[in-house]
Amino acid sequence: MNKTKIILDTDPGNDDLLAIIMALKSELLDLRGLTIVGGNASIEHTTGNALSLLTYMDRIEVPVYVGDASALNEASTSPEEFEEFKSHRIEIHGETGLHVSLPNPSIGPRNIHAVEFIIEEAERHKGELILVPVGPLTNIALALKKQPRLVDWVKSINLMGGAVNVPGNVTKYAEFNIYCDPEAANAVLSSGIDIKMCGLDITRVTSVKKEETDWLAGNSAGEKIIRRLLNTVFETTGRNSFSLHDPITVLSVLYPELIDWKEYDVSVICEGSQFGKTVGTLNPNGCVSVGIGIDQVLAKAKIAEILSE
Repeated sequence: MNKTKIILDTDPGNDDLLAIIMALKSELLDLRGLTIVGGNASIEHTTGNALSLLTYMDRIEVPVYVGDASALNEASTSPEEFEEFKSHRIEIHGETGLHVSLPNPSIGPRNIHAVEFIIEEAERHKGELILVPVGPLTNIALALKKQPRLVDWVKSINLMGGAVNVPGNVTKYAEFNIYCDPEAANAVLSSGIDIKMCGLDITRVTSVKKEETDWLAGNSAGEKIIRRLLNTVFETTGRNSFSLHDPITVLSVLYPELIDWKEYDVSVICEGSQFGKTVGTLNPNGCVSVGIGIDQVLAKAKIAEILSE
């Protein structure tokens, strides 16, 4: 079986845990490594969370490469706005990025920078590698800047980010990942690489409800930790649903037919009151396929199936 080669660029992150476990469990994916970015928490915490999850899942052979902290708008927002932003991410993901405890990691990250690893893997597997960023696009933009030939080497980019036809979630205009580093997002979205954008148009509406206690019914290590995560989120935050943002993005690599796609040109506003807003213009020849609809029932069933493997 020819597996699809992917790099998961991630900022774990509650929903990142589900995405990582999916990438570890799917028999259709060849996970070449995790590259780490800051976003849902500091780069130190997101790195530690990734290493701890691999330790818990007994998958310590999967390499982890530390990248850059995302811009997090420190250069683009006032100190007051930045503190408000940090409060938002802590409210959603907690101080360390997770609402569930994991064992101390038994492994450390590799010595190669994430950007170097992305470039090396793309060159080694020209035309085969899919980049799957589910956090801010900082590492991907830096890799494109350092090696412009990635445009030809990378098969596609399936990303979680943006809100083309719906409101944002960190502001009324901006989705979190794009808001963290809008200039990086602009560089990636205008790169000419074939992009599938899984934004809030499809990810926010695809959620697990508090009453869906049987969504994951098995006893695999992944299912156990996710059930604990969901229970903690529902008990401590008062939320009644958990959106499957990052898992949908991994699913888009495996089953793109579950999503309705429309081709757009997409840009990001990098200043002013609409900072971080993704602006989409329909273009049949556009390089960005935006997910505008999804079979929510089947998507959730497929995610549960993969997590139970």
